[in-house]
Amino acid sequence: MHKWIKLVIVMMILTNLNAQQLEIVKYSFDDDKYGIAKFANAMRRDSVDAGIENGKYIFQNYHKKGVSKWSLLNYGLNSKANTGYKASITQLAGAQDYSYGLVINAENGSNYIMFGIASNGYYILLYSKSGTTTNISNGWVKSSLVKTGYNAINELYIEKIGNNYQFFLNEVSLKTQSIELSKFSANVGLFANSNMKVGLEQLEIKQWNSQTTIPGKIVRGYTPMTIMPVAAKPMPTISKQNEVYRIELSTFNNRYGIKDKDGYRLVDPVFNLAYLNNGFFIAGDESTNSLGVYDIQGNMIIPPIMKKINMSKDKSAVYFSCRSESGFWGLIDQNGKTVLPFVYNYLDAVSEGLVYMKNAKGWGVVDLTGLPLIAPGSIDDDTDRKKKNFRIPNKVNNGRIIVSASKSDGGKMGVMDIQGNWVIMPKYYSMRYVDTNQSYIVSMPKPTDTKRLLHGVIDKNGSIIIPIKYSSLSPKGKNYIASEGDDPFNDDFTDEAMAAADDDLFDFLEEEEVIQNKMKWGLFSHTGSMILPFNYDDLTTNSEVGILTLKQLNPTTKKMVSFLYDQSNKSMLSLAAYDEYKYDSILFKGKPKNYYSTSYPYFAEGLMNVAKAGKWGFIDKTGKVVIPFQYDHASAFYKNATLVKKNNEWFYINRQGKKIPEPQLIESSSSKELPPIRPGVL
Repeated sequence: MHKWIKLVIVMMILTNLNAQQLEIVKYSFDDDKYGIAKFANAMRRDSVDAGIENGKYIFQNYHKKGVSKWSLLNYGLNSKANTGYKASITQLAGAQDYSYGLVINAENGSNYIMFGIASNGYYILLYSKSGTTTNISNGWVKSSLVKTGYNAINELYIEKIGNNYQFFLNEVSLKTQSIELSKFSANVGLFANSNMKVGLEQLEIKQWNSQTTIPGKIVRGYTPMTIMPVAAKPMPTISKQNEVYRIELSTFNNRYGIKDKDGYRLVDPVFNLAYLNNGFFIAGDESTNSLGVYDIQGNMIIPPIMKKINMSKDKSAVYFSCRSESGFWGLIDQNGKTVLPFVYNYLDAVSEGLVYMKNAKGWGVVDLTGLPLIAPGSIDDDTDRKKKNFRIPNKVNNGRIIVSASKSDGGKMGVMDIQGNWVIMPKYYSMRYVDTNQSYIVSMPKPTDTKRLLHGVIDKNGSIIIPIKYSSLSPKGKNYIASEGDDPFNDDFTDEAMAAADDDLFDFLEEEEVIQNKMKWGLFSHTGSMILPFNYDDLTTNSEVGILTLKQLNPTTKKMVSFLYDQSNKSMLSLAAYDEYKYDSILFKGKPKNYYSTSYPYFAEGLMNVAKAGKWGFIDKTGKVVIPFQYDHASAFYKNATLVKKNNEWFYINRQGKKIPEPQLIESSSSKELPPIRPGVL
């Protein structure tokens, strides 16, 4: 290789050495596992055809002489990111003095960028903006860089840095041109002139930006923000790890940054959205397609060029399902490596090494190499619109997954194994897997009122454990809470009925008799045996899985009596001796505004706040008084502390009833002050 060629390549490498490049796609077309293309066998005059054949993406132009056509592929790209397009292309048939090559930003016939070659040794560079064509290379250029003849593979590379485009042929720079297009397009593909057959051997697209670390990081030489007062002292984090902090610029304008475990500012509040999960920060702004992923030290894992990022963890590995600006999804691992390219219409969470997905052929399940296990298109999913924002992940559990049959097969839900065989036939309106019992909560429309749903439980083989006849049913521990009777607030409606219902709350509340709750509650074991009969007017959960709060109307006094029920030993504690809770605004005068723990009686952290003769204290689940009744009010415990009021003073106590300094319960620092910067950093 000539020295000047080596120099050009080295300069290219140095330009992007520090940037975190994200592989959008790298495809050698050995198969069609991504559902890209299929020949239509349109081998007639004035037509084109494309598909995968013999390890190549083939494009054939059957048009008459002098008509150039293209075949476009769609990938997940960001319009503002730096982009590298690399294509290995060969001519298989047709006149060797005709042009073929790579086309990018192909919005339409009036807006595109073309890099063409001819097998007799020429190349051409041009672009079109709003129908006006600019010839970058000043026409066809004869060059020894072009590998000539049929089946010769030429590598075409276009690198976009901002508005500057640099063109490379077989690793040698040809030209750099500033191009301001009217609109960005993610369309990339092949073009060929009349009666030509060309093949794409490999296509590789990468994107990046100029950043190497998280924006706003406090380092030597950086000028920190001064948008808010700086706190006099750092407030250590509760988790004893780095955390996100919030700055409230105005009522509906918050910004987020990162502080370390000691409460010192690591990153300025530069993000509209930021959260920490599994040791990674997802931060940025969805509205500007600038979400990225950073590790706990602020190093970039995924450049901030995404529209949406969902995190999942499978075994010990973390994955990020990312949606691009152009709408396509890809899967990235915790090291920033692309696991599945940005060619999918949707990608769900990773579970058991598998991913529920959608491509051009439809919904299916693939492994982490992209190999389809449940063939795309063999199942249906009529909740597409819900998946554009937030949805509960559809995960594989013990080699099985809940899916919907195609509409032609009824469109109901059932369970498939990962070979695509039905193990529970699709006959249910909804299904939900219960991990603790390896069972499914299922629902079907009520026979006498099809707008309402009835729920039950089936085992992994489809046998009924709890009959499908209850208006609500949910797991709590290994048991199931269930209710009988129509829900007055229509939470047992089908989605279709709920969408059609008038949900005007004020009109609804005016009809008092309508909202009288006649539901009754009970409790089943995981085997379907009844633990508590349907004698209770309310049943609520607490922060501890094993403890339930029950309410029952006393037929004599016509008052509601509460009970604590311990699922572990099936013990029932009556709370009839304690005061009925009533909200009193005067009582809460002077309460700290930044404290939001539960104020009504609630069992948490082994204790329950209750009142007796107007004074509040704490009991355990057996009814033993642990903290005496001496307070004018007491909230439920949260993180080993609670807020109480005594003699018009609000203060905190621990589980032993001892007064303690104000704990860091809600936020470790004020949202009106910036955390301080550690001395010596700047």
